[in-house]
Amino acid sequence: MDKKSVIGVFGGTFDPPHHGHLQVGRFLSTTRGLEKILYVVANDPWQKTEKTVITGVSDRLAMVELLLVNDDNLVASDVEIVLGGESVTAQTLENLQSIYPDSDLELILGYDAALGIESWRDYGRIYEFSEIVVVDRPGQLRDLPDFFDKAVRITGPYLDISSVEIRERLKNGLEIGSLLPDQVKSYILENSIYGE
Repeated sequence: MDKKSVIGVFGGTFDPPHHGHLQVGRFLSTTRGLEKILYVVANDPWQKTEKTVITGVSDRLAMVELLLVNDDNLVASDVEIVLGGESVTAQTLENLQSIYPDSDLELILGYDAALGIESWRDYGRIYEFSEIVVVDRPGQLRDLPDFFDKAVRITGPYLDISSVEIRERLKNGLEIGSLLPDQVKSYILENSIYGE
């Protein structure tokens, strides 16, 4: 029996997507031997929308598409946008399993996201549809909830970049240097997404 191909599922708000997101995908694509990685753009990241204003989903999807333009096996996914409503990872994975019945799925989580897993809706169902890979920061292998006892933990590249910092710098007219690929930066500036 042929071994199933494995598709990575890397979800996020991507507000904006940056070099950190890109490097994690490239790193995992190689080290995990993934057929492709889907960058799943959250339709309504309900835990964040309660606290802050989120950029419109069509702009966030467009920015992710631009981020991945040079990587054939890193693919922007609108699966949560099509599903509509609040984004629930277990529901997304169930849907993706029906779209890719001949592949196994691996949910990719950064350490910080993994720490908050117990606040997610239906998180206990994730293993029904997917394996989990937690990407740890170099030098920071720390404890996670028992839920991750079956997860693969892998140390990722060191990347000190955050979407929050990029938004703040753009709002304040500060230089963002090489935090974003040029095509994403151009889109942001042309559409005045984070202020003039």
